[in-house]
Amino acid sequence: MQQRKIFIEAQRLFRAHKHGMDVVALELLQRLRNRTPAYSFDVLVKHDEDHCLQNSDSLTVSSLSSLFYPLWEQWLLPKQTGNNKKNLLHCTGNTAPLFSSVPLLVTIHDLIFLEKNYLFSKEGGSLYQRFGNYYRRLVVPIVARKAKHIITVSEYQRNVIIERLKINPEKISVVYNGVDSRFFEHAEVPVLSNTLMKYGIGFPYIFFMGNTEPRKNTKGAIEAFKIFCEQNPKLTHTLAIKGLTAQQLSQKIKECGAEKYASRIHRLGYIDYADLPLIYQGAAVLWFPSFSEGFGLPIIESMASGTPVITSCTSVMPEIAGDAALYIDPAEPRQLAIQTQVILQNEALKNELVEKGSKRAACFTWERSTNDLMKVYDRLMGEM
Repeated sequence: MQQRKIFIEAQRLFRAHKHGMDVVALELLQRLRNRTPAYSFDVLVKHDEDHCLQNSDSLTVSSLSSLFYPLWEQWLLPKQTGNNKKNLLHCTGNTAPLFSSVPLLVTIHDLIFLEKNYLFSKEGGSLYQRFGNYYRRLVVPIVARKAKHIITVSEYQRNVIIERLKINPEKISVVYNGVDSRFFEHAEVPVLSNTLMKYGIGFPYIFFMGNTEPRKNTKGAIEAFKIFCEQNPKLTHTLAIKGLTAQQLSQKIKECGAEKYASRIHRLGYIDYADLPLIYQGAAVLWFPSFSEGFGLPIIESMASGTPVITSCTSVMPEIAGDAALYIDPAEPRQLAIQTQVILQNEALKNELVEKGSKRAACFTWERSTNDLMKVYDRLMGEM
């Protein structure tokens, strides 16, 4: 008798420059490959350069053609999974085939692409990114209703999915993201210095992970840095920003009238995942002033690295950060500047946030995430 399978779609897993959902999929898959359930895993990826996941006794990686994403997902993926009703297809990145011959499990990280301001903003990213938003806006509501089950990454997003898509609450499970143990390991000063030198960063600095999406609040962060510099002329902190091109950053600085401080705003290119813990570790503080997030992985990564966090009082951020961060209204850049000054001038508060942050981050492990995911798998496979 042929062993039953769970097909796991991780289309972008092999691309060189991984982002949030790719990292989440990889962390889970690396742990699933060591599990020995009564079924096997077949991970379906798009052919690319970074072969970051290897086969095991219970897990096989199948590299498929490099088709345009909608064709890959809507045509090639269902063709690969066949029509055995005893198998399961788990799509890990919000979207899924509209027509699947096997039962479907879909991970919906967030519904931010359904927000009108996000979809139609002039700052909504490249043409390809805009197309992706329209594609998700079309596909996700349909596959959410068709899916046998839905996974999401926070209680906040679970409630959003229930309300926006009118999904039965019993059909949705929360599997929190995690933080790898590497982030808790503090590097020696020479190692840290060499890594920062690699990215052209000098002490002291504030770390902000932004991009062109309006929800990331890049403009607010630059405005806050301008205010911070004006109010603290004796401090020499720079702002290290990840996620923008040189042209995009220059435009943002101009829009904010922060040209006077442009030399202190340092643009980072793509950060190798292995180096990320050290970038957090070297920072005086992490700024995470997003308007909306599905989970907010940098919050717990920064906390694990021993760096205090200032984040928004909105969306999912309070659920993830708990009492281990300082909170601001993301629409008020002055609050971000003031709270940064508070941390830098109050060593006792900083130490308290670092201690609380370490404990908070320890609540979110990839082992726990994998166990919770396996519970969903076992239940669904047992029902078929």
